[in-house]
Amino acid sequence: MLKTTFDRLSSADQALVTAAAQARDKAYTPYSNHKVGSAVRTASGRLFAACNVEVVTLQQSVHAERNAVMQMAAAGERQIEAIVCHGPYSGVPCAECRQVIWEFCCDDPEVKIIGSTLDGEIELMTIGEIYPSPYGPGTKGIDPRKF
Repeated sequence: MLKTTFDRLSSADQALVTAAAQARDKAYTPYSNHKVGSAVRTASGRLFAACNVEVVTLQQSVHAERNAVMQMAAAGERQIEAIVCHGPYSGVPCAECRQVIWEFCCDDPEVKIIGSTLDGEIELMTIGEIYPSPYGPGTKGIDPRKF
């Protein structure tokens, strides 16, 4: 992981972080008050932003990263170029979110993950660094872009 600052990001990555921060404001977290926003940039350049949504049982809650990726997929996009996780601390996606992100990386371990915290810390990483032995569509010979 490489630590940097917002002003050192490319304008495209700054826009992604800003979209994630704005999505965080819409988070529905009455039980934990742990608000997170996420934004995905696709290979075609489209942005999809979302927040986490909790339900009383908590097991059915959905993380911001998964919501953003699902919006991307629902819009017909199938390839992630970069994703931001913006929240109160560490922007490293959880294991479940890593699996969902990998699903749409098209077997590219260099897909950019940007962790963004409320105190302005920015961590740059790749999906391959944080998920080094993935199980995904490629394991089964599937290319998500064909579906």
